[in-house]
Amino acid sequence: MSKLDTAWESIFDKYQIEQSISKDGFFEISAQKIKEFREPRLMTKFDWSDSRPKIFKANDLSILPNTRGTYVIGKFKAYHSLNYKEIKPILVKKPDWVRSFDDFPITSESVALNLAQMTGMIDTVMETKNNEPFAVSTITGRLKSGSLTYTIDQKNSNTPYMFELNNSQVEIDAGFENLDNLLVVEAKNRIPQDFMIRQLYYPYRGYNNLNTGKKVMPVFFTYADNIFAFHIFEFTDLTNYSSIHKIKQLNFIIDQELDITLDNVKQISNSSPNLEDPITFPQADSFTRVLDMLQYLHEPKDKFELSDNYKFDERQGDYYGNALRYLGLAGKVGAKFELTKLGNQVSNLPNSNTRNIIIIKQVLSNKCFNLVFKNTLKHGGEFDNEYIDNILLNNAKSVHSESTAKRRRSTVKGWINWILNTATTE
Repeated sequence: MSKLDTAWESIFDKYQIEQSISKDGFFEISAQKIKEFREPRLMTKFDWSDSRPKIFKANDLSILPNTRGTYVIGKFKAYHSLNYKEIKPILVKKPDWVRSFDDFPITSESVALNLAQMTGMIDTVMETKNNEPFAVSTITGRLKSGSLTYTIDQKNSNTPYMFELNNSQVEIDAGFENLDNLLVVEAKNRIPQDFMIRQLYYPYRGYNNLNTGKKVMPVFFTYADNIFAFHIFEFTDLTNYSSIHKIKQLNFIIDQELDITLDNVKQISNSSPNLEDPITFPQADSFTRVLDMLQYLHEPKDKFELSDNYKFDERQGDYYGNALRYLGLAGKVGAKFELTKLGNQVSNLPNSNTRNIIIIKQVLSNKCFNLVFKNTLKHGGEFDNEYIDNILLNNAKSVHSESTAKRRRSTVKGWINWILNTATTE
């Protein structure tokens, strides 16, 4: 058990937290009491639901700061699913005279955002008009919230809980402004399954408190597999933390003309060997995350190391590592996943036509995926869920029940969606 888990187990035991929550619906605890066991800053910041301590996950709990030096534990709707969509990226161009990236990979969120601004992605997201000044970078870094009051929905009650903040720390990864809008960004160089809403809500409220008269746009930004993705949200109720709603997603790619045609993909499909599953049928819904994980396997890693890179449960690390095995891009030696010869070849290629044709061939070489691909084209790009389930039950050796078929269906749809959105119809 980790130091984090051990410390929280001790705190729950000493203060009878589970019993208090059962009785009152929440539990307040001071930073001073947490510090008896471990530093509060190491004990209270969980940006993803899977990063919570085991005792929190087991009881479906979250923790948030209240008044200065006090935290509240409860069954709060504190996290929101990112729901990453496999959509065709918009091509943008980097200025020819920018040479800084010739030999250096993009390794940080701040560098990715610099590229997003210089290539016009930010202005597209902010809908800057052609005759208006370009959006400019403004407030970033650590700030204080000031006095802030809000409600948050509870999973075990119809009554929201009221939070009152006083100078809580707020971190802003990036802020941009044009004539009409303020853009506040939380950035990650990976694709998490979900995120703590606080990362967007606190900066959003801070920007609204400026009273500029401009629309505030909260955006969760991800950079993975050479794709710059902007997940644009809104809060339907300014004072309700849980009222977050995703409006749209915009994906971009720099200097790579992705113009594989649907006819190219049909040819690959028609020449498929329709192989049986090489291992257990995969459960890894985000295909972009599968491909991005190649970059983490230049050195062999086990499921715990992969899950740590992506901040999700080790079970998910195992699922995504095995998805690469399924595609023939990784093998397994002992507990470690490592790239195959083909995996090394693919990982050293940018997100490009050359790379994507190799990947499409690997996916459609499997009978289940190829049959679903053909059926989806037959239905004008619409998935037939019943057909997918039947294909899995009749062809995937590790799928033995309808409930398992339904769970694996989302993987099939995610991977086929990636193929369809990679290809053009021209």
